[in-house]
Amino acid sequence: MRRATVLALILAACRGAPDVEVVPMPGVEKSPPWIAPTPPPPAIASYAIQATLDVDTHQVRGRETLTWVNTGKDPVKDLAFHLYMNAFKNEDSVFWKESRGKMRGARATKGSWGWIEVNAISVDGGPDKTAEMKFPGPDETVMEVPLETPVAPGATVKVTMLFEEQLPVVFARTGYKGDFHMIGQWFPKIGVRVGEPGQEKWHCEPFHLMSEFFADFGNYDVTLTVPDTHVVAATGVLVEARDNQDDTRVLRYKAEGVHDFVWMADPFMEIVKASAHTENGPVAVWVYYRPAQREFAERHLAAAVKTVEWLSKLVYPYPWARMTVIDPPPDASSGAGGMEYPTLVTTAGDSVFFPEGVRLPEFVTVHEVGHNWFQGILASNEVDEAWLDEGMNEYIDNYLMDKIYSEEASGIEWGPFRASMAETRLVSIAAFRELPDIIAEKSYEFADYLSYGGVTYSKTAAAMATLQHAVGDQKFLAALHAYGKEMGFKHPTEADLVRVLERETGQKLDWFLGPALHQTGAADLRVRDISCRKKRTSRGVFGRGAKRKVVDAEPEPDAPRRCEVLIENIGAVPVPVDVEIAFADGRRVMKHWDDHGQGPRWHRFEIEDAQPVVEVVIDPKKRVELDDGGIYRSMRAEPEDEAVDTAAAHAQFWTQSAMQVLGL
Repeated sequence: MRRATVLALILAACRGAPDVEVVPMPGVEKSPPWIAPTPPPPAIASYAIQATLDVDTHQVRGRETLTWVNTGKDPVKDLAFHLYMNAFKNEDSVFWKESRGKMRGARATKGSWGWIEVNAISVDGGPDKTAEMKFPGPDETVMEVPLETPVAPGATVKVTMLFEEQLPVVFARTGYKGDFHMIGQWFPKIGVRVGEPGQEKWHCEPFHLMSEFFADFGNYDVTLTVPDTHVVAATGVLVEARDNQDDTRVLRYKAEGVHDFVWMADPFMEIVKASAHTENGPVAVWVYYRPAQREFAERHLAAAVKTVEWLSKLVYPYPWARMTVIDPPPDASSGAGGMEYPTLVTTAGDSVFFPEGVRLPEFVTVHEVGHNWFQGILASNEVDEAWLDEGMNEYIDNYLMDKIYSEEASGIEWGPFRASMAETRLVSIAAFRELPDIIAEKSYEFADYLSYGGVTYSKTAAAMATLQHAVGDQKFLAALHAYGKEMGFKHPTEADLVRVLERETGQKLDWFLGPALHQTGAADLRVRDISCRKKRTSRGVFGRGAKRKVVDAEPEPDAPRRCEVLIENIGAVPVPVDVEIAFADGRRVMKHWDDHGQGPRWHRFEIEDAQPVVEVVIDPKKRVELDDGGIYRSMRAEPEDEAVDTAAAHAQFWTQSAMQVLGL
């Protein structure tokens, strides 16, 4: 048992906590952090950090040296840094005003504040500049440091800082809960220079509620000092480990070609391990969990392995040696679960309500691991174009769930219940036509979190799945692979994605992507009408003078039917769609409306057949996910007899009479 005072033992017994033991020394990993045969991307922002965690006060003290390269065409006169932890400092922060202490169903703990203070700043070994640092924004989540000597284009600057911070009770991706510590967004982090060459400026937004992160690639060398009672997981691979005489342990991690670093410390975590096989070699996949969560850990592990393997083929070969998944304790999951970082993610969903076959836990893991492509490799600006990360990732996640499990039951396969993951997700959000925001909108400009989630995640995923159907599965997936290979380890934008998709599919896509990305609403496909009559000779008076005759022929009993099927799209986005037409004898045929938005927003199918049409179903295979038609996507035909005509005439008479009486 760990050395402890009698008081500490009594307190532990009172709260029912297990005894804290010294954990075995972790083994240093033999694999380098970067396993791809090609070199990592050019390092723009690299960090060497030494940090110490005090598990009693939940504070971190650190020393950071940033090596930053000016890749622009202008000299840089000041440096801009994110101090994300100050979002939790007080109720005047931008994050707090926007969240009111609530995020993704979790609430901040009353009185638990987090903060970060920079106590020393030295530029290229010069004197302390803390007296010159500024907070130019509406809160203290952005810090600027003026430079006496501008950083010339192509030149490098080294900035050393001493900082200390207080972790909050876990909320909004970071903090502690009991003995569990999830330490993210924790060090002073430089912004990104964006803009046309010669007109670059800092992109370093305050920390918003509905924004995540944007940073340049670099290499990380991080040394952590923690109690020797705690299991630690971190970005990258462990390259050095040693014990001190004061019951602490020093762990050194290295990561290459990443744009963030995060770590976890907890005394009770165990690990399950497996390997994912990629063209770059085996990737070690580890899931950290507490013993009571072992069953779920195995499910997360299987999902993570398959995700690494599939996305390495579909988008870009995974270039790192490790993929780490943290399964937070249940009481910390709402604050720490479901978040992505390079080579390390947190998952969620461990609940009796999600037994084997109800695959929300697996989906969370697939989604978060998937972010190592759509954000970890394809490092889009999550603040300004969140959909390129969250939405594109959500799209590929639904595809992966179908491939890993089964297309009909990728979301639920429990007893008699079957549902795809796309269907399961779509029923949980408001109809697209009810959401007031467009996809291509800055994250912090959305009306609320419901609209942000429904549009950025689900609507984008539905749009991409619909476009895949429109251009063809093979062609679209090949284009996505080309996008990954061309834009990997860059900061792709909407224009980059559209350019690659159009080039690889060989067609202009503005007819769809324009309204899908830049208008509210979605497709709204409906069956408007079905009508059938027996084919017969036209009746009436024909000819002139002596040749005039009256034709009043009735159709033959076995005469074929002439049917008309009218479908419409009253939504904002045109989409090609398949339409299934069923006949009275049970036959079903497939028709297609190739709607590209160039003609009317309706289409009429004229059908001649021995049997009448009895039912019409739009998109029977549910490939057009960007559709709000719902129950109107199918219709049964009315019986074809005179009684129907008589009933319709009576209904029309009473409707017109009511409108006249009411003045409508």
